[in-house]
Amino acid sequence: MNLRGQNRQLAINMIAQLVSFAVNFGISFVLTPYIVKTIGKEAYGFVGLANNFVSYATILTTALNSMAGRFITIFIHRDDFENANKYMSSVFWANVLVSLILVVPTVYCLISMSSLIQIPNKLLGDVTILWTCLFANFLIGNITSVFSVSTFVSNRLDIQSVTGIISNIVRAAFLVAVYYIFDAKVWYMGASTILCSILGISVNVYCTKKMLPSIHIQRKQFDFSCIRHLIASGIWNSVTKISSILSNGLDLLITNIFISAAAMGSISLAKNLPTYILSFLGSVSAVFAPQLTISYAKNNYDDIKRQLKSAINILGFISCIPITVMYAYGDIFFSLWVPGQDAQLLQLLGVISSLAFPFVLPLEPLWNIFTITDKVKQSSIFLIINSILTIVIVFIFLNFARSDFVKMLIIVGISTIFSIIRALFFLPIYGAKCLHFKWSTFYPPVLKSFVVTIILTALSIGLRKIFVINSWLTLLIACFITAAISVVINYFILLNHDERSFLKRKIFKKKGNL
Repeated sequence: MNLRGQNRQLAINMIAQLVSFAVNFGISFVLTPYIVKTIGKEAYGFVGLANNFVSYATILTTALNSMAGRFITIFIHRDDFENANKYMSSVFWANVLVSLILVVPTVYCLISMSSLIQIPNKLLGDVTILWTCLFANFLIGNITSVFSVSTFVSNRLDIQSVTGIISNIVRAAFLVAVYYIFDAKVWYMGASTILCSILGISVNVYCTKKMLPSIHIQRKQFDFSCIRHLIASGIWNSVTKISSILSNGLDLLITNIFISAAAMGSISLAKNLPTYILSFLGSVSAVFAPQLTISYAKNNYDDIKRQLKSAINILGFISCIPITVMYAYGDIFFSLWVPGQDAQLLQLLGVISSLAFPFVLPLEPLWNIFTITDKVKQSSIFLIINSILTIVIVFIFLNFARSDFVKMLIIVGISTIFSIIRALFFLPIYGAKCLHFKWSTFYPPVLKSFVVTIILTALSIGLRKIFVINSWLTLLIACFITAAISVVINYFILLNHDERSFLKRKIFKKKGNL
């Protein structure tokens, strides 16, 4: 695929991700306050906690699955279909075995959950069903995960995005219906997750048959040496997963144990905006992964450098807008979104948990480097040390804290400090080293993005002092003004000449439009 074709597919994938995020956020934006009001803040907190426990379980499956897309993509683009079939089949049958083994600890966890965490007696049955749904969804998704490789290999991540849009609409319709017709239960959210997964799995299986006609999953093609190779490469991604959980994924569990279920609900609500922003930018950064992998398979390092710098510019262009809006108008948003909750507290917790974003988000595409180059060992070792220090320091500070408020600040704040350290002093340097680039290659664009975020936040806070923002309409107007100013400033400061030319051609449909 030539440069024009790459840019065209990148634009399609990115637009699809933007639309998918907008639909998903819009649905959650409408449903979350209703669900919190209906089932209560405490019950809602157990949804996030359940998802965290599922992420703990993925540690065991990450070693096998995290590198599958990389190897299968490289084999296919080198026309080595024999090995591609071996890896595809081996991953599928290994996942079947792993999921069957995981049934035992899953059942034990569900039976013993009341002794593991604090659950109000009135919510015990409801929460148990919720967790059963989410763990069942995880096991089914693990078995079928290899089918998602088809859209990655073909660089058609837009299909995944469209599927996500449809799934979220189905999920919203289901939740509205059951909450309207039946008594409010938190486990409905788990059931909606299974429903969406079934739709996504069906699309992935169909795409595999259509896009990869030369690939067939057969038991006779299972090769243990393929599994050994994948685990040898992917085991360090499991270590990375552990480090991510230690630094960010234990906050709700620690809050539940050291403070209360109510405090856990507050942190869960406060982290909604940061989580959505991080998830969104992570999905946008993922659209660069297929073409980076293809370029690496062809040993085109100049193209890789161009793609990565462009990716940092684009993510900086996009990320500073939601970051600025959250920093400037977060308390207003929470007061309107979940009335009755402490909007100032939610804003403070949300801002503290996202202070690393101006550095972290533009650099998200660099995480693809370690996978495509099969060099995740050193990065994993650094991350696990970083995360162990995070959790140790959190526990030390919690022992000295007396008020629940201070404890919450410690839980969300310490991980933010170490996230900044990872983003500034490891990721850009080691990423450049893996590709044999100069150590400072990726610093200029991310530092520009940071400066722009500070400028835009200051302007937005100034706008807030000029206009009274006390309703959804005035908040939307303020957000629109902030976004418009951001686009103009970012267009001239963050984007290079080629990226500006690309945008102009897309907007004005000039001759030569990609």
